[in-house]
Amino acid sequence: MAIAGASAMVPGSILSSCAKDSSKEASFDELIDRGGTWSIKYGRATDGEIPMWIADMDFKTDPYVANALKERLDRDVLGYISTPPEFFDAVAFWERSYHGFDVDREWIGYAPGVITGINQAYLAFTNPGDKVIIQPPVYDHFKLYIERLGRVAVDNPMIFEDGKYRMDFEGLERLFDERTKMLVLCNPHNPCGILWDKDTLVRLAEICEKHGVIVVSDEIHGDLALYGRKHTPFCSVSETAKRVGIIIAGPTKAFNLAGLAGTAFCIIPDEEKRNRYLGALKDAKLYEPSIMTIVSVIAAYREDTAWLESLKRYIEANVAKVEKFFSENDLGISPIRPQASFLVWLDCRKLGLPQEELMERFRKKAKIIPSDGSSYGPGGEGFARLNVGCPASLLDEALGRVLKAFA
Repeated sequence: MAIAGASAMVPGSILSSCAKDSSKEASFDELIDRGGTWSIKYGRATDGEIPMWIADMDFKTDPYVANALKERLDRDVLGYISTPPEFFDAVAFWERSYHGFDVDREWIGYAPGVITGINQAYLAFTNPGDKVIIQPPVYDHFKLYIERLGRVAVDNPMIFEDGKYRMDFEGLERLFDERTKMLVLCNPHNPCGILWDKDTLVRLAEICEKHGVIVVSDEIHGDLALYGRKHTPFCSVSETAKRVGIIIAGPTKAFNLAGLAGTAFCIIPDEEKRNRYLGALKDAKLYEPSIMTIVSVIAAYREDTAWLESLKRYIEANVAKVEKFFSENDLGISPIRPQASFLVWLDCRKLGLPQEELMERFRKKAKIIPSDGSSYGPGGEGFARLNVGCPASLLDEALGRVLKAFA
């Protein structure tokens, strides 16, 4: 199945000259020198530390996407543009073919980045003092910007039992009042790597509709479902979810494009919410994607997924390496297998260390930098998040350092 008019997706048929070669095996073992690239990830590392915190990968971008970007730059002129229909067609095609979600073209809009897009939802649908529910331990930028924008973040902590997380629906029901206007869903969940199942999402949608609450679903890691599993877009699960839901997603995590700020899209089936949200973006002049955003979205969301599937198999092998290491070395650390993405949630509570001392042990003794679990809110204490989106040799080096530091 192919997108209609694929050869004309970018002015001058740029993509038609960048044919994908599925037969060429992707290699993720290459060590990439990221020096001099203004990398946030490596900018924090000092004294030989290995940075394994922020969620970008140490792999080359899909060469098809990279070539499409290069060829567009070769056109010399980077003047004002309009968003072509092919941008929206590509998103609809991807959601239908890769996630099984039959999206109407009119539901799709541009979003100025996932977090920026979520922030705009706070501004469009809530007022200062209104409450927004989050489900910690969860991505820290949710709470950060809720509070910066004068709203109130309300915690609905997840329940962790037998090594697995689940939503606390009984606790959720107790949180609603007249000031509760929104719930931010992390789907798949970061940092815990959960792919929420359909039954959970259906129930969440029903509860939120009953209380008049909008669900904004961050689905940035959805393209990285692992072990043959499938990501379930929130708005796909029921008519109720379509009425209450807003999806914001993009290709930046799966295709390693995090530095292309503003590369995202929204899916809003409900017409009133869609008009309100897109209208707010237009009022703020945040409704126009860049040339690079348009090219990368169209190039990433093509029929050939060989590079992405190879990437996911490599990530799975790295996760297996982490699991094997901690199984063979009793260090008091237990990895929780992610169902999606390249982030491994490490349960370090058996060590009995205060959080500050735990992170000090990782950084000063092991000389690696994972993310601090406590930054993700209640339930994150005693945990660390490890980014395994890197060559296996680098991961081996990091695990060897962990052994010396924690043994």
